[in-house]
Amino acid sequence: MQEQKTIQDAKNFWNVEACGTQFIQERKSEKDFFLKYIDFRYKTEWHIPQLVPFEQSKGKKVLEIGCGNGADGYMFAKNGAIYTGVDLTETAVQTTQKHFELLGANGTFQVENAEKLSFADNSFDIVYSHGVLHHTQNPPDTFKEVHRVLKPGGTAIIMLYHKNSFNHYIRILGYMRLRLLIKILQRIGRWDVDRKKIAGKELSKFRGNEGSYIWELHYENFLTYGWAYLKPENFVHHCTDGPECPYAYVYSKTDIKSLFSQFKELSFTVAHFPLKKYSFGKFIPLALEKSLAPTMGWYLFIYAKK
Repeated sequence: MQEQKTIQDAKNFWNVEACGTQFIQERKSEKDFFLKYIDFRYKTEWHIPQLVPFEQSKGKKVLEIGCGNGADGYMFAKNGAIYTGVDLTETAVQTTQKHFELLGANGTFQVENAEKLSFADNSFDIVYSHGVLHHTQNPPDTFKEVHRVLKPGGTAIIMLYHKNSFNHYIRILGYMRLRLLIKILQRIGRWDVDRKKIAGKELSKFRGNEGSYIWELHYENFLTYGWAYLKPENFVHHCTDGPECPYAYVYSKTDIKSLFSQFKELSFTVAHFPLKKYSFGKFIPLALEKSLAPTMGWYLFIYAKK
């Protein structure tokens, strides 16, 4: 059975909680949560402050597409940017606005569909989006919108998942597909019974791709969509932010050169090979992580000038 997903499916998935909330389980207050989240984000993704010019945004009109919990947006605002944060979900917009208020930052926040933004042409000096546009139904439409709302001479800073990465080829298409295949084969002869059990099941609201429960969800997806679920172009959608995530595309530099051809200048940086997120990571020098990230990293940062 072919997967049929809509923008509403994406909204339902991402509206469960602001992106990243699952990483901070203990908090004394909403402000305490946000401070802990900021600390967590820039410790685990230490490359972000190095690759995103927060300090150079003073006085510039910045649009962030996909504001999540507001951490990166707060960094822009703290450095004097005229910040606008948008998201497909009400949850992210309201959460970011609340976090700005708690830390005394200024910004504008609104619900938007990245494939059809409401802003006028040539509105922003910087358009920023970190790990968002590859989750849209039609990413090429969002790239066109980024170019449209950007001022001439302005810069787009977009992070998308990197196709030519360890995470894509080894972890997702190798290890994760093999582990799911083993589970599928273990249930041979019981597929029809299992399908009846999940009929009409609602979204589980599970986020992330760690823990034993994800294999049950992947198996349920297999029961729904059949063997086509394991095709690389289908399976990758469900292996980044959770098995129920409807869209997650991956891109090579060659793909981006074609899709961003309307921009005047284009450059790339590859980052994020997070060995330290795993239990064994504490024994691995950060220098090794830094040396592997530029070639095998999961994040493809795109710098595009209009």
